[in-house]
Amino acid sequence: MAVTTGSERARATLAYLRRKITTGDWPVGERIPIEPELAEQIGVGRSTVREAVRSLASIGMLETLPGRGTFVRSSTPTSTLLNEFLVDFTLEEILSYRRALEIEAAQQAALHRSDDDLEALEQAAADELGCNRCPVFTRGAESSAFDSRFHQLLFDAAKNRLLAALYAGINEQLRSPEHRGRLANVATATEMERDHARVLDAIRRRDFIDAVHSMADHVDHDVVIVSENQVKQPLPRTPEQEERIAQVRDNEASRA
Repeated sequence: MAVTTGSERARATLAYLRRKITTGDWPVGERIPIEPELAEQIGVGRSTVREAVRSLASIGMLETLPGRGTFVRSSTPTSTLLNEFLVDFTLEEILSYRRALEIEAAQQAALHRSDDDLEALEQAAADELGCNRCPVFTRGAESSAFDSRFHQLLFDAAKNRLLAALYAGINEQLRSPEHRGRLANVATATEMERDHARVLDAIRRRDFIDAVHSMADHVDHDVVIVSENQVKQPLPRTPEQEERIAQVRDNEASRA
């Protein structure tokens, strides 16, 4: 049996734990095995396991709760690191980046979705009928609601873990207290249902072009900045440009 150094064992242990998390063997929210079990599984000492857990906790992937155990908090370190990075950017810049992620996710979902993904998206769209706070809180609400199941499943269907991790990080930043009261959803429940139906139809038909246009239209009003009772449009357009967008929307509606 080859003899390994302490540093090699530490790196191997860290890689083992990280792999369990990133592959989904240990899903987000699940409690991981206790320290003695992990030490036996990996073949290292408990102190080596303890140090690896601390390392992953420091980047937000694990969290140890006294008396309860250690839980998976993120499938990647992206959310934690991204949060620290985003503090140097304006809310407008953050929302612009979020828009780009959602549009790309819609495109990739149309190309890569499975039948199971489609079924889950259809169920989520049905479950969220009548919801007019997707995916953010209505103005003045006490708690954020960046948890639209439809949007989360859209990123799952895209089959791109980095897109999903970046999106989770963006949403985490937008939940922060400094943005509370500055964001609102200006679409009605009917408009939200219409938007989701259009995105879903494009994904169902595997039409990535329609998916891009439908999602671009949707994100224009699902998260907006409100300042002094005025809605700040994310992308100001001329009346002529708005008319062209309306024509495209009507064409898609007549084809559906």
